Amino acid sequence: MPRLILIPLSIILVLLVVAAILVALLLDEEKVLELASAALYEETGATLTVDGESRLSLFPTIGVSLADAALTMEGSAQPDLRARSLEIGVQLRPLFSGNVEINTIRLDGMTARIESAAEQAAADSSKLSDEQLDAFYAARREAIIEAGDAAGAELILAVPLALNVKHLVVTDSHLELVDPAVRESTVIELLRLETSGLNLEGKPISLELQLRVPGEQVIDVALDGNISVDQQTQVATLAAVNLAISGVTAQPLKLQTSGSVDLSRQVADLQLALEQGEMQGEGSLRYASFESPQIDTTLQLNLLDPALLALAGPEAAAAASKDTPTTSGDEPLPLDTIRLIDTRADLTIDKARFNAHTVNNMQVKLRALDGVIQVTTLTGDLHGGKLDLQATFNGKHKTTKLNTIGSLTAMDIATALAAAESDPILTGTANLNWQLKSTGRSVNELITALSGPVKLLTEQVVLQEMSVEQMVCQAVALTNGEQLTTIFPANTKFQTLSADIQLAKGKALLRPLRADLPQIALKGTGAFDLLSQNFKATVKATLSPELKQLDHACRVSKRLTAIDWPVNCKGNVSTNPARWCSIDTEEIIQDLAKNEGRRKLEKEANKLLKKLFK
Repeated sequence: MPRLILIPLSIILVLLVVAAILVALLLDEEKVLELASAALYEETGATLTVDGESRLSLFPTIGVSLADAALTMEGSAQPDLRARSLEIGVQLRPLFSGNVEINTIRLDGMTARIESAAEQAAADSSKLSDEQLDAFYAARREAIIEAGDAAGAELILAVPLALNVKHLVVTDSHLELVDPAVRESTVIELLRLETSGLNLEGKPISLELQLRVPGEQVIDVALDGNISVDQQTQVATLAAVNLAISGVTAQPLKLQTSGSVDLSRQVADLQLALEQGEMQGEGSLRYASFESPQIDTTLQLNLLDPALLALAGPEAAAAASKDTPTTSGDEPLPLDTIRLIDTRADLTIDKARFNAHTVNNMQVKLRALDGVIQVTTLTGDLHGGKLDLQATFNGKHKTTKLNTIGSLTAMDIATALAAAESDPILTGTANLNWQLKSTGRSVNELITALSGPVKLLTEQVVLQEMSVEQMVCQAVALTNGEQLTTIFPANTKFQTLSADIQLAKGKALLRPLRADLPQIALKGTGAFDLLSQNFKATVKATLSPELKQLDHACRVSKRLTAIDWPVNCKGNVSTNPARWCSIDTEEIIQDLAKNEGRRKLEKEANKLLKKLFK
């Protein structure tokens, strides 16, 4: 029994002695700063300097609180970061063996200046010849292969970053990203950064981040999740990392990702789930710096909106903004950017919006490499019809080429016109087939240079607010010297309407246009300007004797059926269709006079011949 009592007493005595030594140690601020500085240098390679006050603490953790502290990374000529206050907490047990292990680091009011490495100016490929462009692509491929072979030869996560800290907290801080080439900087407000279990040994790390990018358009970013980083294998693993970005688009973008990142080979294999307003999507993405394609993605989206392009940067954000005036179309195509894209994509999109046009159930497969974008598949439902096309945009050389072949069947004409912000002057359905090619260095040049055939065939077409029968009958009644008494329908129902269209020199040439009504057949030619949307057409109307069924004054004699009735049309699609077309009655009267003179001459000739033969 006495021994049992002596054992706990001896333990208490030892603890009292250790506590007395520890208190004496902690009361020596210079010693603590020395230990803290040595520990930080050993763990991070950073040198700690303190210009303000320092305080020691025993509770809740053993540590030191420093004011106006600065950290200078190895090799830096000036401090890399400053902090209004820095608190370092150490673990108790290692102190007994003379070791210092960091338990907690708290930074408040930190200011860090990060200078980016000078980047080589991007080549202006617009000034290169075709041979030079081919050499440019070959040199880039060789450089990527060499960089890939060298990848992994050096550790990306080296010893200076080998932190082992149980808890890291950074609040109310600022990061200044400096571009030495233009001597401009971007300030990022680091509102809060908190991690638990910081290590490079592959163990889970809990991460929470909140930052803000100030400016005219304030951007807020929030991130939380779990990651693990293994310095030996150079692999980072993401486990359900959530990212929220607001201020770039009208509604916040939420992204959840998981997967692995090979830091040395610069390869990321990720599973994605994203949400932005009513848009939701999921899929996979592989990014590989030294492989082709560099980006390989399969995504399924319920909605695709051009507003998402704002995520590509401030210029894209401005272009996507509804308040920004639309471009003229004469701006050069961004060939320098297109020639750097190395992407393969397989997209399934429930609803894709392109300005006022919406494609439902869209399937897209494309490959972009060396300035060539091949759309091997693009299908979907457009304005009630079935869209199916293939296209190739070739910006590899100085002369940019575009080729496309496809069809759109059973398209609702009124819906298409409404989407184009034109009055629904036509109703019915249309089938289109095309095979087009073009060249140019701007959107307008590509449109102007479009060439190739387009075949148009319609069903149940009705022309709104215009009665072709009434227009023709008014001309017939005029030649008959009578007036119409029937009230005609306000619209025109066509039995058939088709056109063979040839695109050339910025115009769609109608060669010919054919249309049939119950008592009238129309055939003509015309031209439609693709940019201005002005049109001009001349249609010849052939009349049937049954036209008198519409109105007695509209009866047609043989002399009227023997001529072509010219219907002249011109205007712009944005104007009132009731003013587009008119009948040249003067020409009709002239034709009638010629025919009448010919008829009389033939009659007199017949009489003369009869007398001669008698």
